[in-house]
Amino acid sequence: MVARTLAAFARRLRPAALGAACALVPPVMATAAVCSASDPLYPRRWIAAPGASNNGAPLRVVQFNILADGLSARHPSNGGFTESPPESLAWDFRRDRLVAEVFRHFEEEAGPDVVAMQEVDHYDELAAEMRRRGYEGTWKAKPDSPCLRFNADLEDGCALFWRTDAVAVDELTTVNFKQLDFDGAPTGKASNQVAIVAQMRLLRGAAKGGAPFVVAVSHLMARKDATGERARAQQVAQLLEAAFAAAQRAGTAAVVAMLDMNAAPSRSASADYEPEALPAALDGGRVRSAYAAALGDEPSYTSWKRRGAKDAKYTIDYVLISPAVAVRRVLAPPDEDELDAERLPGWRYPSDHVALQAELEI
Repeated sequence: MVARTLAAFARRLRPAALGAACALVPPVMATAAVCSASDPLYPRRWIAAPGASNNGAPLRVVQFNILADGLSARHPSNGGFTESPPESLAWDFRRDRLVAEVFRHFEEEAGPDVVAMQEVDHYDELAAEMRRRGYEGTWKAKPDSPCLRFNADLEDGCALFWRTDAVAVDELTTVNFKQLDFDGAPTGKASNQVAIVAQMRLLRGAAKGGAPFVVAVSHLMARKDATGERARAQQVAQLLEAAFAAAQRAGTAAVVAMLDMNAAPSRSASADYEPEALPAALDGGRVRSAYAAALGDEPSYTSWKRRGAKDAKYTIDYVLISPAVAVRRVLAPPDEDELDAERLPGWRYPSDHVALQAELEI
């Protein structure tokens, strides 16, 4: 009991004071997850997909809603994250940990090839960090970012980064989804949701010389009700239409769509309406979920947050792949019993979404 109390106390301290707090905890009581100055983030593990092969070229991808600064620390109410230590929401604290989470699970010489992000409102800073590691990128802002309501200098959007020694980019396009009514009729307006679609070539191993593939990144409507779910179903259909059109132009059947769909695979207390968006994406077999292929089902959560008395736990982030793409392994979310009482974000994780990471094969 004493050990748990001291460990909890250490987690609530500022990061700069964490080492001092750990000094108060006898070695037999301290844990690396609480007190490690080099890696304070939650432990995670890779899970191999059944029947995974090594016949094609590996493609390592990351999907990560990083939590906009304008919707957390720089929001008037800290984004409603009432249980998270306020200092743990500060952008200067989270930035380096976001980058660390992207890279720490891959071998140093084999970092991710493609990184998709949502809620990016400090793109220039992130791009500079990624450039130092050998990546280039692009960013598309939402037409009316909610961050602008509270911060004149911040707007969020989607970002895509690629490792230049492993991936070549032949075409980049952006999409602003059409706004449709509930029955699917055009309204003549554009939605506030956007996407980036990239024609790429993999420049390694058996694929050296340019195995083509398409990557799409997006962040669908957040509204958590039946109307929002219908809009998400319409938007994911538009996203896949754009991705497969790009694949046809590139002469490839390999498509990877990474997104915060804001859509759960099943009805739950956190998503109390019939699912439409994920079924719409999977309908017809054009894509499947890489995580479901590896785990047998979607993970139990990809976002888990506490806002006052409300505890929202759901799977809403996905790596969707066409049949031409195989799955070697995926990175499981942190074990549920590892999470601190405030859930996400906090000292040990820099976003309210976990980064999905997968090693695919094309």
